[in-house]
Amino acid sequence: MRLLYLLLLLTVVSCGTIKYKSTTTENLPELGTIGVFTNYLLEKDHQSKTVVSLSNPIRLSYRDISIKERELFNKKDSLKTIPKDSTLISFEVLDKISLVKQLNADASLLKYLTKASNYKMVSQVTIHFSDSVYSRIKKADEVYLMQRKQNTLSLELRKANKAFDWVEFTDGTIVSFKALEFCWGQNRRRDLEIFDLVTSGSNCGEDTYTSVKKVKKKNEFKF
Repeated sequence: MRLLYLLLLLTVVSCGTIKYKSTTTENLPELGTIGVFTNYLLEKDHQSKTVVSLSNPIRLSYRDISIKERELFNKKDSLKTIPKDSTLISFEVLDKISLVKQLNADASLLKYLTKASNYKMVSQVTIHFSDSVYSRIKKADEVYLMQRKQNTLSLELRKANKAFDWVEFTDGTIVSFKALEFCWGQNRRRDLEIFDLVTSGSNCGEDTYTSVKKVKKKNEFKF
């Protein structure tokens, strides 16, 4: 009986290790990426669909993060290739009003996003850069997210309100990210529109929802 119990226990443990999915070689989405980003207990589902199109740069907030702050990462193996004495930089969208305005100006993007309610946008990334790139970034007074070419966003470095350098996301290694959900509502013409970006599980403002279906259903009820 004990032998049978041990065999069953070993079978369960071995199955658990097979299901585990390492994130060491995973390419995480860049800032401004839109897609389906879901975290499960034993694995993640990251499906990048497109990148926002920006006609004007979006201001970002940024801060240094010590490599010791391990709570920022879901798995320890995500930092295997990064030196222990490194400093990471976290970039986050600061000007959400300008971002939402530009999202609503892209009619084809809005049409695409209304097809499903599980799309999110990456609003924050934590990146490891080489010392040379890191020193370039630290010379900036402000950092903006901008579009230099189609389907590619870059970091614009400014000093005294003038751009002096640019950094690509491919210049570093993204080790973590956060994505926000879209809050949908209707404008005065009763057209669907994005009103805000919120963290998963948060409530949207009055008469706005993360579900496009709810917005349409409420409009039908009014009539």
